[in-house]
Amino acid sequence: MLKTIAHICILPALATLFFPAALYAQCGFESDINLEPQGANGVYCSYDTVTASIAEPFDSYQWLYNFDGSTNNLTPIFGADGPALEIPVGDYGYAFFFVELTRDGCTELSPPAVVDSWVFIPPAVEHEPQSEYCNGDSTLVSNAFGSYASYQWLRDYEPIDGATGPEYWVRESGIYVLNVSPFECPELTLTSGIGPTFAFTGPEVPVITWDGSVLTASSGPNYQWALNGTPIPGATGQIYEPQEDGEYTVTVSDGSGCMPASAPLSIVISGSRQPDWAAQFRVFPNPMGNALNIQAPPGTSFELQLLSVEGKEVLPRTLLSSDGAPVSTARLSKGTYICRLYYKGETASFRLVK
Repeated sequence: MLKTIAHICILPALATLFFPAALYAQCGFESDINLEPQGANGVYCSYDTVTASIAEPFDSYQWLYNFDGSTNNLTPIFGADGPALEIPVGDYGYAFFFVELTRDGCTELSPPAVVDSWVFIPPAVEHEPQSEYCNGDSTLVSNAFGSYASYQWLRDYEPIDGATGPEYWVRESGIYVLNVSPFECPELTLTSGIGPTFAFTGPEVPVITWDGSVLTASSGPNYQWALNGTPIPGATGQIYEPQEDGEYTVTVSDGSGCMPASAPLSIVISGSRQPDWAAQFRVFPNPMGNALNIQAPPGTSFELQLLSVEGKEVLPRTLLSSDGAPVSTARLSKGTYICRLYYKGETASFRLVK
């Protein structure tokens, strides 16, 4: 019978089984069937091809098979009349192969050789029972049992780039399917089949852009801006002019109950109030060249950070001293930058150009 496994293999029988010679000794000669290659643990993958052959010469050959190993109800294989037979394992699954050998007018049936193949239980997708979510939410799908040599998640039956692990966070509507390959047969693809299906509704997750003067949210029904996680009273339009440094977000809503929020954007406002000590520091040259000098009071230690005008960090926060070397800016592209100095628990900001 076929060998069936879930994520591990049940120990199979040997791939070649020989019946007692006395059952077939009619002509005074015998020849064993050789199988190449030998399957791992005696079992083959469905995509394998096995060569069955007879080493001794005979006048004629006829290959036959059945599925119970008896000498009854043998089915001849059309055109298989040579000393070797190519067996596509997937066409048979689990079968016994014989060959009728004729020499000097006497015909004898060889002992059988059995070719077995792995049969796997398909993977299953584990997921939450909920199927409807708001845009911006996510839900986890994962392989329900066992482990495999490889994984590939699909959305609407198309592979998802980079989704090659045993779990995946779903953020888009669609039908999600898991394809896997077992360790025993890594070229074989097993599929979880149909579903599960998820629907993401409500407003799209907004995106913020910053032009150095105002913040603009992507199109949406209703808006609420927030600074450092706190809603800004009256800031309910698509465009908002920030008044102070910090992390800005915008939430959109349409009355459906879904209120996705944008990713935070760190903003530095040119001309915002500087700490009293800022006048003792000098950042030069401006425009920058390939190095930036910081003139500070003698014996002073402080931290420096460079940001793009979009709020993205281009030079991480670095500890400096008043007698330190210039900061290299050679790798920075042309554009406008914000230099932040951190000292005495306060922050000073300087707008620079390269």
